Amino acid sequence: MKTMIRLFFLGIVFIFPQAAEAQLLSLSGYVKNFITGEPVENAAIYEADSGIGTITNKDGYYKLLLQKGEQRLKISSTGSESYNATFVMVSDTIISVELKPLNFSGNSVVAGNKVVKDSVFENENSSSTKKRR
Repeated sequence: MKTMIRLFFLGIVFIFPQAAEAQLLSLSGYVKNFITGEPVENAAIYEADSGIGTITNKDGYYKLLLQKGEQRLKISSTGSESYNATFVMVSDTIISVELKPLNFSGNSVVAGNKVVKDSVFENENSSSTKKRR
C-alpha cells in the first residue's frame, strides 16, 4: 500500500509540471478598417509557426488559444495590407489592429472629383503669384 502511495505522489511530481507547460493562453482582439473604423469580417488571423488560426466574426473579433513563448502573428484580409508581429506570450493577450487598404496613400485626400494634397508646397511654380511694379 505504501508503495502505491509513493508511486502516486512520484507520478504527480513528474507529470504535473509537464501538464502545466502545455497550458494554452488566450490571444484575442479586433480587426478594423484603418480609414472607416468599421469591423473587418472574415480577416484571417494565424500563428505562422504552428499554423493555428481563425477568422474574425461580423464584429471583427477573433480569439486564438496558443502556447506560451514566442509567437509570429499574421493578420490579413482581401484588399488590405497584412499585419505581422512577433511577440512573447506570457499571459492572456489582446492585440487589436487597423488594416490599411492596399490603395491607401497617406498623403492625399479625394474630395469629390478633386485631389487635395496635404502639403502646401506641392510645386513651387504651380500657384505662386508675383506682383510686378
